Amino acid sequence: MQKITIAPSFLSANFADLKNEIKRCKEANIEWIHYDVMDYDFVPNLTFGSKILKDIVNSSDFKIDIHFMVKVKTKRFEDFFSEYIKCKPTMMTMHVESMSKKEINMFYNICKTNNIMFSLAVSPKTNIKVLNKWIDKLENILIMSVEPGFGGQSFIPEVLEKVKHLAELKKTNGYTYSIEIDGGINDETSKKAIDAGVEMMVAGSYLFESKNFLEKVESLKHD
Repeated sequence: MQKITIAPSFLSANFADLKNEIKRCKEANIEWIHYDVMDYDFVPNLTFGSKILKDIVNSSDFKIDIHFMVKVKTKRFEDFFSEYIKCKPTMMTMHVESMSKKEINMFYNICKTNNIMFSLAVSPKTNIKVLNKWIDKLENILIMSVEPGFGGQSFIPEVLEKVKHLAELKKTNGYTYSIEIDGGINDETSKKAIDAGVEMMVAGSYLFESKNFLEKVESLKHD
């Protein structure tokens, strides 16, 4: 059976008690954490920048998956990512819908230059074929199972067809990307996601709003 990675989304963490939230992740043997960056432009929500991520990195040794839900508007595209790269993320994810083809290629080069995994996210209404041009370069694909922008939304089951398609492509063509899903993940939806071919699951409120964090983490794996 494939290894299932659980990546808690710190968007749902209690930032007034960050030390304890990090402790709960460590006690649950969490390897990856998911860090959302939103700009109130690409999505109708605004979140934190790099400062809180630096605090998390300085207090832990998690692998960091930065999920950018932004439209980069600086004249020098690469400048936007500089402070985040200093946090030494393992993976950076940008939405395919938020970039031109030229910017996607620039983002790929930024990731490769800094030894960061190159990942693209696809929103629920986006046709998965939009990734075809980069499918052989991608190291991770994030399938959004809710509309990007807010935590606590209900899972959209139709996106699992995209997961199945990616899993079949991977098997048939020998691609090496991992398949990640984000949005509405709980003990029921995680089982459906795993059956479809998901290897990494992002979970926020389901974990951080629970009094028994470890138990909730284990419930997502369906070993």
